[in-house]
Amino acid sequence: MIKWILIVVLIVVIMLIAYSVSEQIKDKYDFFNNLKQFLNQFKINVAFRQEKINEFLQKNNSKKQFKIFIEEYSKFLKTGELCLQRIKVLEDDDKQILQDIVKNIGKYDAKNEINQMESFLLIIDEKLSVANENKNKLCPMIIKLSLLFAIGLAILLI
Repeated sequence: MIKWILIVVLIVVIMLIAYSVSEQIKDKYDFFNNLKQFLNQFKINVAFRQEKINEFLQKNNSKKQFKIFIEEYSKFLKTGELCLQRIKVLEDDDKQILQDIVKNIGKYDAKNEINQMESFLLIIDEKLSVANENKNKLCPMIIKLSLLFAIGLAILLI
């Protein structure tokens, strides 16, 4: 009886680990999707006055990792320092691109600002496409392989 309980617990633990890994992949997709919407908002509202930016940031009710970015961006507006280390779903090159985006928002006149946003949106679209592909391919594969591994391990333990 105890053996069966341990096998069930083992399967559950393996599946929870697989689920958390797949959630990280989904979080990365959500982050880039929210970032795209965020940049589109800036592109639409070219009046980059501090009050409008703060108002927009207060209204934003995004998920997990993007919420951390919003907090860091709000701090950046106040202090001029940007720390993206708390955003776990991004790799170093993604953080560098994000830092470039943040530091260049509001630095140009309206026409050049829109051009700058367009170029950043192209980069984000590429990242979003890769993240979507990974979400659609890797997440189900991780879950299925973990389930097969857990069942195989359970059979070996029986």
